[in-house]
Amino acid sequence: MKRILARVLRAFDYLATILLAGVVVWVGYFHYYADYDSALIILSLVLGGIVSSAVCAAFHELGHVVFGSICGFRFNSVRIGFVNICRREGKICCRMGRLPESLAGVTEMLPTGREHLYEKFLVTICGGPVFSLLFLAGCIASIVFFRSLPFAAYIFLCTAMPYAFHILFYNVMPFRDDDLDTDGAMICGLIRRETSYLTAVNILAIEGYMYQGATPSEIDKSLYFGLPQLPEDDINFIVLTSYRLMYFLDAGDDRSAVSASDRLEGLLEYVPELYKKEIGADILYCNCALRRDEKKSNELYPSLRQYLLGENTVRTHRIAAAYELYIRKDKRKALLELNAAEQKAEICVVSGERKFERKLLGTLRKEIVTEHYTE
Repeated sequence: MKRILARVLRAFDYLATILLAGVVVWVGYFHYYADYDSALIILSLVLGGIVSSAVCAAFHELGHVVFGSICGFRFNSVRIGFVNICRREGKICCRMGRLPESLAGVTEMLPTGREHLYEKFLVTICGGPVFSLLFLAGCIASIVFFRSLPFAAYIFLCTAMPYAFHILFYNVMPFRDDDLDTDGAMICGLIRRETSYLTAVNILAIEGYMYQGATPSEIDKSLYFGLPQLPEDDINFIVLTSYRLMYFLDAGDDRSAVSASDRLEGLLEYVPELYKKEIGADILYCNCALRRDEKKSNELYPSLRQYLLGENTVRTHRIAAAYELYIRKDKRKALLELNAAEQKAEICVVSGERKFERKLLGTLRKEIVTEHYTE
């Protein structure tokens, strides 16, 4: 979308949302002012608008989850504002993150197969706008019949309309913010079969193969390298590069793995915050296990320490074990992290990932045993 047109549409979106908010407050105030204190009405409308907007954002993400589940995708995580609901070890857990700039959400659904992924991915993306349209329709109906609504119902139903309009309009437009595309941008890209979105489908195919038991290097190489080169700031190129790193690690090609890690490090300025810690941890692993670069590893570790401690996954324990073994030379702590990683590997639901991680963990354990007998 051309920049001028995008700016005009964004301005219309913000203006329309503000006007709708003004109408909702004005109607609510003059309809209920005879029965309630003016300050109470205004405060209730504002708080109701905040709560209902969060519900609206959650309903949009629910659309992706429902449509994705129908298409055979497995729920992995959804983030709405500072709330992150994710699947860990087969269980659903809720975590709180840093305060966000908006209520905007992100949903991650993983494929359980590799057939018809293009069509399934497209349908999954469409789920969000469809649910937002239904939510907006409900808000419009509430406004039309507001005279028959009690004040409490008006607070939570009608005040959602401004944000419901915004989230629908914003997501059907092909916008791009913070290096992440709206649903509309992804739908347009898929329909046009743009390279970036075909790369996203390839990434889904890789994930589908891994779910069915293939390790990264056992998967068709063309899925990693078969498409034309993308701009380096393209999020799908960055994610694909991280999968190439997994491919090289699994194949035992340390030299290529280091090159992929260096490429990722050069791309960190383009990586959205959503993925920055995860990719940074992969870079740390390569600097620890492959390069044995103490200086670089110690520079990277402080910013990743909390992430490695908090995630509690086979991958984060494996990376922490590599840091303890190769950089800090603490075999006791490395062994503790390694044992924790192996326990997590036992319950990893993606069998290809489980096999891949066990291969890397086996290398770490061999290093510890070798060092023990050579001392």
